[in-house]
Order: sequence, then C-alpha cells, then structure tokens
Amino acid sequence: MRRLLAMALLPLLLVASGCSDPGSALSRAESTGILNVGVVDNPPLTVPDGGGDVSGPAADMITGYADSIGAHPSWQVGELDALAAAVDRGEVDVIIGANSPTKGVTATASSATGGVVLVGEQEEPLKDSISAWLADQG
Repeated sequence: MRRLLAMALLPLLLVASGCSDPGSALSRAESTGILNVGVVDNPPLTVPDGGGDVSGPAADMITGYADSIGAHPSWQVGELDALAAAVDRGEVDVIIGANSPTKGVTATASSATGGVVLVGEQEEPLKDSISAWLADQG
C-alpha cells in the first residue's frame, strides 16, 4: 500500500519541485504566453535598467521571437552560471547577453546584432524554433 501511494505521489512531487520535462520549454512558452528570459548584463548587447526592463539588440531580438510564438519575455537578470542552473531547473527558458555557452546550455544560430541565444541542451524544439526564426529574419 505504501509503495502504491509513493508511486502515485511521485509525479506530483516532481511537478511541485520545479522539475521540467526535457524539450518542453517551447510548448510551455506558447501555452502560457511567457518566455522566461535569463539576461547576462552585457552592455550594449543587454542593458537591464534596474526597474525590471531590459534594452539592447539582444533584448529586441528575443522580444521579436517571443512575439512570433505568441509570448512576451519575462526578464531574470543574473550571472551566466546561475542562469544556466535556472535553465536546468526549468525556471528560465533562454539566456541572452552571454558571450559563450556554459555547462548545461547550448547556443542557437546567431543574430548579426543580437548575438546568440542559449537554451538548455535538451531543448531541441526551442533551439530549432529560434534558429529558424533567426534565419527568416535575415
């Protein structure tokens, strides 16, 4: 009986703990209308204003992508390694403003002005979607 109860509660515990399904960031952003964007402070590419907004070409680029999937960005400013850990926990979908990838994240195709977008290593649907969108932008 305890084993059955434990097996029944395990999925609920995983959801409550913030674990995310690999490859689910794109569908989550499309269904919630929110793309959780980690931002590395890296002027002029990304410039957090302290009031919760971010400007710069990378911010403009990811806002355009978010619009294309029916979402808007929700910004989270931090250091690259902390943001990569947040991607792993499913708290952040993408990272902008970084000069290079770090453990747990991989780069999409790059934009001439906005640099690269980093996504979780298992987020192929999101990576492919961003790369295709960037290619369409020229």
